[in-house]
Amino acid sequence: MSTPGPRSRTRLASVGYVGLVTLAALVYEIAGQPEAGQAAMTLAAWPGDIVLLVTLAYPLALLIGDDSLRGDTAFNLLDPLLHGAGALVNVLIAWGVIALVRHFRNEARSSGSR
Repeated sequence: MSTPGPRSRTRLASVGYVGLVTLAALVYEIAGQPEAGQAAMTLAAWPGDIVLLVTLAYPLALLIGDDSLRGDTAFNLLDPLLHGAGALVNVLIAWGVIALVRHFRNEARSSGSR
């Protein structure tokens, strides 16, 4: 039996984070969106869910003339999906930052050896 390598542990942690945020958002939605959980749900997927709202949801709502983004408190399965997608955006942001740091570190090492 082999142990997972560092990259697979990172992927497992990323998938776990996205799944946990989505599950928590679904439970929050099923519970009727209690006021006490609103800050936790906002922080769990921040800033990814804000990026999705600004770049996708708001322009789409303006294009089709939908006003359902004005604080509808009915049961809605799109909210857990938004939080899960926001968590995924956070994972992609972290991956991009790590890749950029590794690239510059490798460039600095290669230029220092010349």
